[in-house]
Amino acid sequence: MANEKNLRPARTKKEARQRGANGGKASGKARRERKAMQELAKIILNTPVEGKPEELDDIEAMCFEDFPDKHLTVGERSLFAVAKKAQKGDIQALTFLRDTAGEKPVEKLEVSGDVEKAAANIQAMIAAEKEKG
Repeated sequence: MANEKNLRPARTKKEARQRGANGGKASGKARRERKAMQELAKIILNTPVEGKPEELDDIEAMCFEDFPDKHLTVGERSLFAVAKKAQKGDIQALTFLRDTAGEKPVEKLEVSGDVEKAAANIQAMIAAEKEKG
C-alpha cells in the first residue's frame, strides 16, 4: 500500500515514461488474466452434462478437452472446484460462477420523491452556511 514513506518520485522524464510503460504492461497482463478466468467460467457453465449430480465426480476431466494445454492455474482449478459444488446444488457456488462469467444481472435502484423540494432544501442549507461564515 502506498504512503509517503515508500513513494519514490520519478527523477527524469525517461524514468517516468518507463514506469508508466511498466504499469501499462502489468495492467494489460492482469486484464488478460481476468478475461481468461471469465472465459473459463463461461465454458464451465455451458458444458453439457449427462447423468445425475452424484455420478459426476470429475467436472475437470470433462472440461479439459476445451483447452489446448492442460496446465491450469490455481484460480482455474478453483473454478472447477466451485463448479463441482454448483453441480451438487450449492446456490452460492452457482452465483459465484455466474458472476465470474460476467452474467450478473443488473441491480436497479429506483429513487422516488419530490426532487424539487429536496433541491430547494439543499439550496437553503447552502445559503444559511454562507451567511454564517
